[in-house]
Amino acid sequence: MADSAPRHLAEPPKRFGLSPLQRLFLVALLSLAAITAVIALLTRDPGPGRRAAAPATTRAQATTGTSGPAASATTASTAPAARPIRPTPGNLLADGDFERDLAGWRPLAGSRARRVEGGASGRWAAAIAPGPSRDGQAGLVRRDAATTRAGTTYEASFWVRAPGGGQVVLALRELAGGREVSADRAGYTLDGGGWHQLAVEHLTRAPGSRLSLEVAGRDLGDDGRLLVDAVDLQTE
Repeated sequence: MADSAPRHLAEPPKRFGLSPLQRLFLVALLSLAAITAVIALLTRDPGPGRRAAAPATTRAQATTGTSGPAASATTASTAPAARPIRPTPGNLLADGDFERDLAGWRPLAGSRARRVEGGASGRWAAAIAPGPSRDGQAGLVRRDAATTRAGTTYEASFWVRAPGGGQVVLALRELAGGREVSADRAGYTLDGGGWHQLAVEHLTRAPGSRLSLEVAGRDLGDDGRLLVDAVDLQTE
């Protein structure tokens, strides 16, 4: 006789899942978290004592000497300016990047000077070509660049480019009463190529004296030009 008791069929296991609306909310939440993490990484403070990444530049050590023959030449750094270099705070020169004009600067030894595009700082640089003199020197001078304090070290840095290579001499002259009290020079040998940062230092002697800045090049190769930009005068 057949069993008349009702049979209970096994129920399929229950599945727990998210509704389409819940899945959409979860995807949006995860996307927002990822975006927040990326923004936090990009805007992270580099921390005290650290600067954001900047182009690496190496400055050659200047060889200085007092009044007299030019200092012995040293090899300048070959690190080019990877991007425009803005004037540093405390620069005693109002327009050391030649963005407005060449006011205050005078050519040396009959050189010819003009502004050209393609500077290391901003758009413009000073281009100096030798004059008719036999020595073939091309240079600029900035007289009365600053009034000094006695016993203070001043540093002048120049970004210089000699497309054909050559010799470059920087000078800081201290003038008082219309005469030179003391001076320091630094000599460099440049290869052809990019911009080089060069510097010269001077310890002043007379209170209230005036500083004169000079940059001069010779043996400038076939190109014959000396390009100067981003001149910076600071106290140490």
